[in-house]
Amino acid sequence: MLAAWADSPTRFREDANTEEDLLLGGYADRWLVELAQNAADAAQRAGEPGRLLVRLVRGGSGSADGPADGPAGPVELWVANTGAPLDADGVAALASLRASTKRDSAAVGRFGVGFAAVLGVTGEPRIASSTGGVAFSATRTAAEVAALPGPAADELRRRDGRPPVLRLCWPLGPGEPAPPTGYQTEVRLPVGVGTDPGELLAGARAAAADLLLALPCSWRSRSRGTWRTAARTM
Repeated sequence: MLAAWADSPTRFREDANTEEDLLLGGYADRWLVELAQNAADAAQRAGEPGRLLVRLVRGGSGSADGPADGPAGPVELWVANTGAPLDADGVAALASLRASTKRDSAAVGRFGVGFAAVLGVTGEPRIASSTGGVAFSATRTAAEVAALPGPAADELRRRDGRPPVLRLCWPLGPGEPAPPTGYQTEVRLPVGVGTDPGELLAGARAAAADLLLALPCSWRSRSRGTWRTAARTM
């Protein structure tokens, strides 16, 4: 991808515009809907009931089963699901903006673009799965682009250093914990400056009832040590 951007600043501009258009077009407020759809599809592919766990943790907690409220540290929104784990095709779909591996006619989600909704929460999303995981990073991508020869770096400066985030990915760091017991995949979103983590969780709870009407999965959220659960079976 870096070679393509270095060879064609138009390609870099198109990728950045596509991501920006998705957020401006309403995806920024759809993080829960999109992740819940992905969870329902993963459960369908695995042929098992779907479960979704949404919680706030401290970035330095070091354990997916650790307390939601701990020592001072960056707050992250963690969303775990059951079902088929992340695979190579799934990673390719996440990093291609337009492509999707979802081919089953009964699947809820249709396009890989849905994951772009998490950019409304963070520019540094990570995905941990039982099969491994990947990290996307606005900071690391910007550094890579800034080091490129040619006009791509100029285009990055024109955009005030904001690159397309979901095009380059890296392996998870060695200290990244596995998904919580009973779940296959977890999306981890460091909450951006200016965003209230409590409001994100409250909004997710408020949307849960409507999601359960549309998606065959159960829902669980955690805040200040209290669990709240709702469910709809297939």
